[in-house]
Amino acid sequence: MIALRLGTRGSALARTQSGLVAAALTAVTGRQVELVVIRAEGDDVTIPLDAPPRPGAFVATLRDALEAAEVDLVVHSFKDLPSAPLAGLVVAAIPARADARDALCARDGLTLAGLPQGARIGTSSPRRAAGLRRVRPDLQIVPVRGNVDTRLRKVDDGQVDAVVLAAAGLQRLGRGDAISELLDPDVCVPAPAQGALAVECRVGALESVLASLDDDATRLAVTAERAVLAGVEAACTTAVGAYAAWRGADELELLAELSDHRGIDYARSSRQVRVTTSAEAEALGLAVARELLAG
Repeated sequence: MIALRLGTRGSALARTQSGLVAAALTAVTGRQVELVVIRAEGDDVTIPLDAPPRPGAFVATLRDALEAAEVDLVVHSFKDLPSAPLAGLVVAAIPARADARDALCARDGLTLAGLPQGARIGTSSPRRAAGLRRVRPDLQIVPVRGNVDTRLRKVDDGQVDAVVLAAAGLQRLGRGDAISELLDPDVCVPAPAQGALAVECRVGALESVLASLDDDATRLAVTAERAVLAGVEAACTTAVGAYAAWRGADELELLAELSDHRGIDYARSSRQVRVTTSAEAEALGLAVARELLAG
């Protein structure tokens, strides 16, 4: 049986995440899965993230390869995927989500509250920068790019006092020891779909096969979060956070916040409703987005 070709970015994190999906797919189907490394436009640190050649700088090249049938499926960090769907492609599986929170990785194991006055925090995320400044206006935000090890090294080398990264990525890489504090979503609302993976294929190709990897609770939660993105018409650099958490069997609570967007300095909204379908999850996200835009 011919091995399935799984397209992935070349970073250690991307290959680790793709390897998790490949192993799960082999376990379910018995088919071997070959990783095909593809360099993404977003991997070029000379290209500013606020002016990429195309939307979705970290996923566009992978999608090109998928459309051209150079690979059979691709794995994305779902938070990197643009909110608008791409004709001919489908997210056929969203595996169970890892920790959605942001993680502070600080020198000497310091917490956010324990960082000294004027501490230098490394992040290129407008969302994280806005959240940190609301809690600690004294902090200096230092733009940083590169893979996980590159960013952590800036703390070790004393270039910054701390960096903020996705907890899921650190944990998947076995670098959870670098986390000095997991930031509560009430303090720093995670990026929509943070901690989730999106397994994408061509429409009508592997959909039924990949469906075995899908986690319904995760799909509904991230559908609500990503509807916030669409509802506020977010760009890749919009400071928007959205986090959905299950409260009981079918009650979904969605918390979202928006900064410096379309004339809005800052807005925060939350709703809790019964959600059992993707349509209901999307409706929840769009309702919260309208509240954010209303200020």
